Amino acid sequence: MSVKFGGLDMAMRVDNSALIVLKLEDGMLEQVGQKVWPHISLDKVAGDMLKIQHIEKMKAIGYDRLGIGDGARQLFSKEVPLRDIISSQTNKLAMIGLVKGLFTQEKLEVHDKDLFREILEQEKKISDAGNVLYQHPTGFHDDRFWALCYACSVASYSLAGIPRPTVAKMSINRKPLDVLADLEIEKQLKSI
Repeated sequence: MSVKFGGLDMAMRVDNSALIVLKLEDGMLEQVGQKVWPHISLDKVAGDMLKIQHIEKMKAIGYDRLGIGDGARQLFSKEVPLRDIISSQTNKLAMIGLVKGLFTQEKLEVHDKDLFREILEQEKKISDAGNVLYQHPTGFHDDRFWALCYACSVASYSLAGIPRPTVAKMSINRKPLDVLADLEIEKQLKSI
């Protein structure tokens, strides 16, 4: 039996809005759909999402509640199973770690070359304050990438043995989040 999950990255002016649809079957997430709306009104995205939901019948669709997300949600039909994700820096790092872990464990298959390129273009930076940041190169988009992150995040609750993105209180002597994510993935792999 398979279940579908979606991730929706909404934008209005600078970036595109993007949807990634994943199918979960036998512990494997596979990209089965994608839609990109270039610089279009969110009411058009909301109408299209209802049509897509009638076809795909997704269990949950993750989206970023911050920014335009709260206001835009009001445009969507209640038939579209949107799930709030607060994409704070900590949550973004957790979602990136989740996607990285799914790839490492060969539990995520992506078919679109543009999405794959967006994944590879994410650059790891260390801020002046010593924080780990990920960003895409200037002039490039990462809309599909974040839609994938949101889809993986909502799907993670149905994946056995995969660490879910979580926010935890860290001590002063903390390790960088990407190091902790790698350690957690290794721990999970050893327990299989």
